[in-house]
Amino acid sequence: MNRKSLTIAATTVTAVSSAVLVAKKVKNNKKDEKINTYRNTELGKYDKNDKGIYYTNGNYEAFARPKKPEGVENKNAYLIGSGLASLAAACFLVRDGQMPGKNIHILEAMDLAGGACDGIFDPSRGYIMRGGREMENHFECLWDLFRSIPSLEIKDASVLDEFYWLNKEDPNYSLCRATINRGQDAKTNGQFNLSQKGCMEIMKLFMTKDEDLYDKTIEDVFDEEVFNSTFWMYWRTMFAFENWHSA
Repeated sequence: MNRKSLTIAATTVTAVSSAVLVAKKVKNNKKDEKINTYRNTELGKYDKNDKGIYYTNGNYEAFARPKKPEGVENKNAYLIGSGLASLAAACFLVRDGQMPGKNIHILEAMDLAGGACDGIFDPSRGYIMRGGREMENHFECLWDLFRSIPSLEIKDASVLDEFYWLNKEDPNYSLCRATINRGQDAKTNGQFNLSQKGCMEIMKLFMTKDEDLYDKTIEDVFDEEVFNSTFWMYWRTMFAFENWHSA
């Protein structure tokens, strides 16, 4: 084979090899593209987010018992305030974190736990707090918590069981938002009855930074334009607000 034939053959081999490599690369890219764009419901199913939490559907995670964290018995937790958040956190630390109860410390400035629930201690009735019963089918975290707390009065029952039975035997519902004369419809027809000035006061509050409200009461940001509206009646009765409470 002469030099010219060798050159042609070498060029052909190089071209074919390059074509094969390009074709393989294109094929791989398409394969990668397919993997990246194809919505595989199993892909990433067991990955945690940046907070170490799994994403799931339904209550799958709620029914599984977590593994005991290594060295948890040698750690301590300090919770500031004894409101619902801290009390719930303490329960989950015991149940899911498997931390000994003696290692959990709740720091509270008041005499009683409960925070904004305004609990009181009655020697004849125990610890009680004000408020109504507002329970529905989708309070997932609350139900998960209550199922882990044993009833004080019924053997082998949980607080969730007690709530469930109560809601079945004495359903809690209302066909109207505001009542007068011990249960009669107040005929507010779902209207807010807010003036333009009252609407602007609410919008101004909405746009105000939290730190600018630390030393202000609700009376400092609203006036009679809001306080005389049915909107304020709905709002304050829903959340048990008083006009002198913190804004």
